[in-house]
Amino acid sequence: MKIFIIYILQLLFFISIILPQVKPYVEPNSFNNSQNIIHNSFIYDKNIINYQLNKNIQQTLITLKYYDFYRIKMFITNLNEQDLIYVINNKNRQEFIGPYSIKDIKNSYIVSDLIKTDEIIIEFNSNNIDTTKMMEIEIEQINFDYKYKNSNSYFTREREEPVIIVTGYWPPTNEMLRHFSQNQTLNPNGWEGDNWENSGYDIISFFPTFDDPECIDCGQGLGDFKVDYQDTSEDFWPIFNTINPIAIITFSRGFNNNSWELELNAYNRTNWYNDYASPFLPTPNPPDQNEDTFFLRNSNLPMNDIIDNINNNLSSLGLDVYIDEFGDPGHFVSEFMAYHGVWYRDLNITGDDKCIAAGHIHVGGLVEVNNAKIATEESLRTLIDYINQFIYTIGDVNQDNTIDILDLVIIMNNILGNNELTQIEFYASDMNEDGTINVQDIIIIINIILNNI
Repeated sequence: MKIFIIYILQLLFFISIILPQVKPYVEPNSFNNSQNIIHNSFIYDKNIINYQLNKNIQQTLITLKYYDFYRIKMFITNLNEQDLIYVINNKNRQEFIGPYSIKDIKNSYIVSDLIKTDEIIIEFNSNNIDTTKMMEIEIEQINFDYKYKNSNSYFTREREEPVIIVTGYWPPTNEMLRHFSQNQTLNPNGWEGDNWENSGYDIISFFPTFDDPECIDCGQGLGDFKVDYQDTSEDFWPIFNTINPIAIITFSRGFNNNSWELELNAYNRTNWYNDYASPFLPTPNPPDQNEDTFFLRNSNLPMNDIIDNINNNLSSLGLDVYIDEFGDPGHFVSEFMAYHGVWYRDLNITGDDKCIAAGHIHVGGLVEVNNAKIATEESLRTLIDYINQFIYTIGDVNQDNTIDILDLVIIMNNILGNNELTQIEFYASDMNEDGTINVQDIIIIINIILNNI
């Protein structure tokens, strides 16, 4: 079968956006300070904002015209390794992204991830204010009109008991998947993924556990897929090569907000952040020795459909759902796992046990476990609907589970110009898999029908 892989991407303008678990969770210093420490206040009018950084804890309030998604571009002079910058939602002071540091500078700027609000606090934390530091800020309002469209040409004949694997890391992503675990110790109430919702698919989950199920600075945890490079790889390949999933969603905790962030990109990088135990970096590094360093693999989850279904069906949850088109899953074990998922898919695009879709979702740390569970299940329903579009039996053009004269009539009418085939009908009609529907396909299907009589 010919495989057509089309990824429509905009030029990657800024990459390497960091998530909070890239390093141990670090709160803004203002969280431990009861005083009102807002020092500057601006109304943003698309001009560049400039001000001096001269305090150990310094906050700048920026009022925006609309309540929407924003990305902040920051240029800071004389930044040192201990300086940290946070972007805080003033409407909910517990919601923040960061910290950003000198390590996050690309092309002279720090570019934040997305935050949804109309009042932003930029907080600067420093132990060294001896030198003059200046902050320059530009803010970009993000209007989502995704040019990236999911396209998938991984087709498969029908197979029995297809499995979708979902994995989690830190809370809430491990707790929201607990009901899909087949491990009775982790899930004493019983596995709920067997022929889930009569969909014809089994859902199986794997995740680490933590002494405090509501932990914030969680560490590596215990059990399957500890937040550790070596443990992740050692668990991943035996599990996935045994189960042969038809689709994969890897989850991890994202920023301390209410986001449901669908990651488009995952890189075969070498510049990982240290994990919690020696050896602190992947071995080997880069992990995928058959591809170049920084080789890019993309998610092909039905991301636009997931966004639409969560926004339309679960609006009461208040999730900020979006695709991270320009960034990455964060240089840490989250991206390492994200890369493994799409890597497995790319290794299994042919054969009897094809993997049709894979991708990574970051779940905001402020999303309640029950809401995360509901959004996970909506994402899975959307994924199953998507997969069902790409399952067919070659020759069964009308998908009635029988290869007969009705299928032959559809093919003949198409050759005569009397009808147009859907994508699935086309692939089911292409009996010799040469990318063309012609008399050779008719001859093959006639022989199949005669042999079935």
